Amino acid sequence: MTSSKKEDDSLFLMAAALLTWTIFCGGLGLLITSTLLLPDASHTSFRFGLSLLVAAVLGAIFLLPFANRKTAREPTDARPEVATSWDSPPEQRSGAKPDSVGTELRKAPSAKPARPPSPRMAARALVGNRLSEEQVKTAAEKILALQPYVTCEKDNVALEHMWSFFDMPIPEGLSFDPQHRVIQALKAKLNRQRLLFHPDKNCHPDAEKTFKFLEVCHQKLVKAFVRQRHETVHQRTRREEEELKQEEERRRKQEEERRHQMATIQKEEEERQQFEEEQRKRAEMEKQRLQAMLQAKNAAQEAREKAAQIMVRRSDSASFFGVTCIPNLSAVEDADMLPSCSKLGQPVGLLTVQLLAARDLPPQVFLLASNAFASISVGEQRFDSAKVPGCNPKWNCFFKFNVHRVDTSLCVSVHREGWFEDTLLGKLEIPFLDLEEWSGHQIGRVLETVDAEASALVQCMVVELKASFEWF
Repeated sequence: MTSSKKEDDSLFLMAAALLTWTIFCGGLGLLITSTLLLPDASHTSFRFGLSLLVAAVLGAIFLLPFANRKTAREPTDARPEVATSWDSPPEQRSGAKPDSVGTELRKAPSAKPARPPSPRMAARALVGNRLSEEQVKTAAEKILALQPYVTCEKDNVALEHMWSFFDMPIPEGLSFDPQHRVIQALKAKLNRQRLLFHPDKNCHPDAEKTFKFLEVCHQKLVKAFVRQRHETVHQRTRREEEELKQEEERRRKQEEERRHQMATIQKEEEERQQFEEEQRKRAEMEKQRLQAMLQAKNAAQEAREKAAQIMVRRSDSASFFGVTCIPNLSAVEDADMLPSCSKLGQPVGLLTVQLLAARDLPPQVFLLASNAFASISVGEQRFDSAKVPGCNPKWNCFFKFNVHRVDTSLCVSVHREGWFEDTLLGKLEIPFLDLEEWSGHQIGRVLETVDAEASALVQCMVVELKASFEWF
């Protein structure tokens, strides 16, 4: 039931009660008047008044149930009304009462009052964000800690307590030199506080006052703990002399350092010139060596051509005199090419030779088969390989030779082991120019047979090797 409907019912009951009371009073008055005051009146007035009384009594009887119903509904109607729109819960739209009044009357939760920020958080907010997070925290805590002293709430701060304002322990001593580490540390702490409380970095309204208070504390500490100098004329003179000596010593050290640097630069320049001279000499020696090797190669080629011509002449001559009178060119050539030990001098390099194998050597009869080996020589130095059977022996051995300025080629000869003497199968000569060109790579060279007639019957024999130079 809405509030407007309740008001209408109340007004209806009040109007009906007033009408009934008026009729009752009118009928009673008319009845008394017609009976007592006008005894001679007609019976019509008496009847009319009696009718009004009966009507009033009937109206009262009729209004009595409405009054009882209103009285019975007063406790329920006193409750707060709940909206019965289509947005309300189903039990309210259907008229069903909820289980309890608490579920029917759900009030909106009241908003909790905002919790005031702590003094530390408020101080951080006032400091701003121009400093780092750690610096903001330190500045805010320092401002809160010194606020009672800055606002003069606490007076007469002891000197021993002022050290804690700079996060320093109380030093052991009463007087310090201005250059003492304690005074220097105090100065560094003040500079750090100056950065924290600078107006361009710290927006807190008490930042400037706090820093001024710290400066005053610093001045008091310096005045109390720093040793004051009261110099006499003699002390000042001695001090000036000491300073002059220190200045002269400093200049002397600077001059020594300058001379040392100049000497170092000059030495480096001399070493550089010496290195360049050595490089130039080495290049010149290398050029001469290459020229000598080229000349030796050409001379060896000419000697081989002459030997070939002599062999042709030897084959053409049939008399005993022609065979015996022709000199052994190879022996003469070897005697001319090999210098004496006194002419060798110091070696100019090191030649490393890896003799790998030989291929296509002449075959032998099974019962008379023997081993093959190779001889390698550079000048007067000569080495023999291991003796291996077969037509394709694999030696895989290493040899090292000292190279002198007169050495120009590497000689390799392959022999077959015999019963009484070894048989020379073939030989070759490799100039150093070719070895240096193919240094570190595997190369193959064809063996030259000594007998020209036998060379036409045998296959092409090949020797495989590797060589590398290391020049001093």
